[in-house]
Amino acid sequence: MTRMHAATRGRLALVAALAFATAVSAATKLKGTEAPDFVLRSLAGQNLRLSEYRGQIVMLTFWASWCGDCRAQLEQLGEMHERYQEAGVELLAVNLDQNRKQAADMMVRLNATYPVLHDQAGDVGKLYDVSRMPVMVLIDRGGIVRDVFEGFRRGSQQEYLERVQALLRE
Repeated sequence: MTRMHAATRGRLALVAALAFATAVSAATKLKGTEAPDFVLRSLAGQNLRLSEYRGQIVMLTFWASWCGDCRAQLEQLGEMHERYQEAGVELLAVNLDQNRKQAADMMVRLNATYPVLHDQAGDVGKLYDVSRMPVMVLIDRGGIVRDVFEGFRRGSQQEYLERVQALLRE
């Protein structure tokens, strides 16, 4: 009986690993395709449409206030936005919290100077196959998804920076 339990645990671990691998790669299907367009209301009150940012490089990030890695990523992306905004790099931060106030409170703490969009129903998150957070989608000037970064690792700012700089040179 102990063997059966060990075998069952092994199969369950394999199924969980496969499910995780599938979930991690879901959003990467977008790489090389036109970024799905959407309209969301910003915390400042304006309706913003992604396609209005054509001609700019867009760092589109999905986050939630309860996600510690999201806060770390937003700090890094915020710094990059400040540095490269005049060169045509925009940061759009899509918040997936149900409560708009949680997103607003976080943006005050982060001193955000970029548009924060609230996706209360999660429709845009579904459109981009966001299955874990944070997710950063890098979109070129023509509206094509060039890179998708799922999750967050310390030191990933260098990778983001290299990809953004490469797009600026194109």
